[in-house]
Amino acid sequence: MRLPRRVVWTADRHLASRSFTLPPRLGRPYIEALSFLDPVPKGVDVRHGSVMGRKSRLIVPEGAPEAPRVVWVHGGGFAVNSPRVYTTFVAYLARALDTSVIMPTYRLAPEHPFPAALEDSLAAYREIAAKHGPLVLAGDSAGGNLAVNIAVALRDAGEEPPAGMLLMSPWVDLTRSGESVRANDGKDAILRASDVARKASAYAAGASVADPRVSPLHADLSGLPPTLIQCGSDELFVSEGSDLASRMDAAGTPVELDVTDGMWHDFQMHAGMLPEAAAAVERMAAWAKPLFD
Repeated sequence: MRLPRRVVWTADRHLASRSFTLPPRLGRPYIEALSFLDPVPKGVDVRHGSVMGRKSRLIVPEGAPEAPRVVWVHGGGFAVNSPRVYTTFVAYLARALDTSVIMPTYRLAPEHPFPAALEDSLAAYREIAAKHGPLVLAGDSAGGNLAVNIAVALRDAGEEPPAGMLLMSPWVDLTRSGESVRANDGKDAILRASDVARKASAYAAGASVADPRVSPLHADLSGLPPTLIQCGSDELFVSEGSDLASRMDAAGTPVELDVTDGMWHDFQMHAGMLPEAAAAVERMAAWAKPLFD
C-alpha cells in the first residue's frame, strides 16, 4: 500500500510522536501497540532469541542464510522502543539486502541512564561478532549514537572494526547545538525540540552531555569503518548528520551523506507505504551490499 507523503506525516505527527511526549512507562506500551498496525512483509521470517541474556530478534529473508550480517541498534531517545517496533522496517531492509539482520536490546533510561545503553549494546555487538565475524553495524536516532560509540570503543580497544556503519537520522549531539534542532522544530513529524531536551537530560543523568560517549559528534572519528548517513531535510537532527559526515571526512573516515528533501526523522520506517522511504531503503542496501563481499 502506498500513501501520500502528507498523510504519513500527519499520522506520525498525531500518533507515533506521542511515544516521545508521553512518560516512558506509557510511551513504551503505546508504541509497541502501534507497531502491530504495520504488517511484516511476505517472504521474511521473524525469529526470537537472546543476546547477552537479553531478548533479541533475528529477521531472516526467504532464501538468505540465518547467520546475520547486520546488527541493528534501535532508537527511541534511549527511553522507548524495542526490536518489536522495528521489525517491519528491518524486514524491508533485510529483504533489500538479501541477508539476515539481528536486533539486540539494551536497558532504557531513565531507570538505566548512561552508560547502561552503551555497555549493553557494545557487549551485544561483541557477542554477535564473535560468532559471525565483522558485521555491518547500523542504527537510527539514539541507536545511531550507540553505533558510533561502539565503533569508537572497538577501535580504542584494538579490536576488529565493523565492516561498515549505516546510520539513520543519528542523534549524536545531545548538547543540541545543531542549527536544525531549532530551525526544523515544527517541521519534523516525530520529534519536538522540547522532547529531545528532556530525553537528553534523562539519559545523561549525572554525566555531561558534551562527553564524547554521550555525544559522539565530539569524539575522535578517525579510523572508523565506511559509513552511510541518511537524514531527512526537515528533521531535527539533519544538521547533526551533516556535521558528523564533515567531521568523519576530515578525520579520514570514508563517509557518504544522503539527505532526502521534505522528509522527517526516521521516515524510512514507512518503507511499506511511503515511496521516498522505500527508495531510501534501496539506497541503503545498494551501499551496504558490497561490504558483504
